[in-house]
Amino acid sequence: MDEAATISAIDRSLPDLVRMLGNIDAVHGFYYLLMRGWAALFGLSEFALRLPGVLAIGVAAGLVVAIGRRIGSLNYGLTAALLMVLLPRTQYVATDARSYALALAASVAATYFLVRARELPRRRFWIGYAAAGLLATLLSFYTVLVLVAHAVTVCLDRRLRESWRPFLATSPAWLIPAACLAAIGASQQFQIAWIRPIDSGVIAEVVLLQFFSDAYLMLDGDIAPLPTPGENLTTVGLAVVLWGLTIVGALRLRKHFAARLAVPLLVVPLVCVIGGSLVLGSPYYLPRYLSFVLPSVPLLAAGVVLRVGEPASRGGRSATPSVWDGRAAVGVLATVALLALPSYLGQRTEYGRSPGDDFRFVADTIRAEAEAGEAIALTVDAGLGRIAYQDSFAGLDDVTIGTSAEEWGRIYDQRFDLDAVEDRILPHDVVWVVHPREDPAPERTLESLGYRAGARFDGPANSVVRFVRDGVVGDPSPS
Repeated sequence: MDEAATISAIDRSLPDLVRMLGNIDAVHGFYYLLMRGWAALFGLSEFALRLPGVLAIGVAAGLVVAIGRRIGSLNYGLTAALLMVLLPRTQYVATDARSYALALAASVAATYFLVRARELPRRRFWIGYAAAGLLATLLSFYTVLVLVAHAVTVCLDRRLRESWRPFLATSPAWLIPAACLAAIGASQQFQIAWIRPIDSGVIAEVVLLQFFSDAYLMLDGDIAPLPTPGENLTTVGLAVVLWGLTIVGALRLRKHFAARLAVPLLVVPLVCVIGGSLVLGSPYYLPRYLSFVLPSVPLLAAGVVLRVGEPASRGGRSATPSVWDGRAAVGVLATVALLALPSYLGQRTEYGRSPGDDFRFVADTIRAEAEAGEAIALTVDAGLGRIAYQDSFAGLDDVTIGTSAEEWGRIYDQRFDLDAVEDRILPHDVVWVVHPREDPAPERTLESLGYRAGARFDGPANSVVRFVRDGVVGDPSPS
């Protein structure tokens, strides 16, 4: 559904997009502007819209390698990067047409420039740090918490403390856009009203879902949406393995800069968002919102299987990898890959992200079965699928639409109930109705108007039903 929202936002004129941002999704405005330009070049296909996320994760992984090489060794950086890429949450954001992967890449870029400035406090690195921070916060104002985590790192690290003035000078590049987005977003908090208030379920969200699952949240004690069969066990297995390595790594590296860098990045954003939600009484935490903390666990876990020393080029003793180090790293990577496999495969099934988002099923059914001139009746949510797959609905008379999303300045079209559009329905002999499977009310409305159900196609969440006026010749029998 979120990806369909991206299409709805960017597939409109620039003035219409700006007007929409005044009503909804202002926090995603910069991402929508970027994607609008991208779509103008590469189109609105699923592949085209998801490609930037894949590229961003590639950039982030490369930067993690560079960070690891700078603070330890090339093998350390490679191991940390591979662990990050294998995480189910990383796989999720990489193939999601939203801003999370791009914000992650920008945050990692900022961390890289901080590491470079620690090595050599030159102005160009601080300029790079400010530019990366600006980009990160424009993509997600939550990433301002990376600045807070880095501030803790600066306080803990002697070499960075010597550069506190340039660090402080770069902070407006993070704080100003974050403050502006927060101020604008404060009037649009209805968008997150559906998030469950902070309760005991947040523990499972942090321990299991933040890194080791592609799920949205915990709902009534269960993972939502339901995971791929077997994924519950592998999610727990990943958590046990990688949290264990992370804790041991944090202890082993406690005197090393890697711990002073990764531990604040792991702890500070989670504490700030969850604690802030409790203090303010509003829920602001979802695991995907903090995807930019993903490098923290791999950077600590990799320190267990590989010896990490200060690189010799920077005055420290180089960590020479042993045969055991290499075998241990391969063993850990193989174990993580095996445990992450159910999530990887599940995310690539047709309904792997959420069974409730069966827009493609609806679109494919309508394209294959409906004929030009017939009527289509959609709910509000199903209407978002029409926006995402417009070609499938071409030539049909949309009888429930009120004001289009573009004209209304919203993500969704304005939609009327079937009871309110009888005058639009009756001129048609054939009406296709799309409705949630658990809500048969639209079918009863059509039957009361003298139509009878013909062909029926049931998806995971929605039913697509062909209704034909009584007495019309050629009505197919129900399937």
